[in-house]
Amino acid sequence: MQLAIASVIRIIEGIAEDLSSPEKKALAMSLMNEFYDKVFTVVILPFVPVILQTIIHKYIKALLMILVSSTIDSMVTVFRNTGVFATPIEVIE
Repeated sequence: MQLAIASVIRIIEGIAEDLSSPEKKALAMSLMNEFYDKVFTVVILPFVPVILQTIIHKYIKALLMILVSSTIDSMVTVFRNTGVFATPIEVIE
């Protein structure tokens, strides 16, 4: 998950120069939300009845989105302090 978050941050920072920091974070959160929906909701939780799978996935997603928000903030701080954003990222179209 952290690799996906780091990749999203780098891509957004490289191509969305006209967005403010809160807008970039909102975009990153939206992309990670979609990533979760596509990847993790198809995971079947062992020993959990099928009826409860959707409910449990909803709570896991809510918890993960809190962690994603904090991870974005900390990664952006680290990237800024270490000069990661100073090196341009090559975007293939």
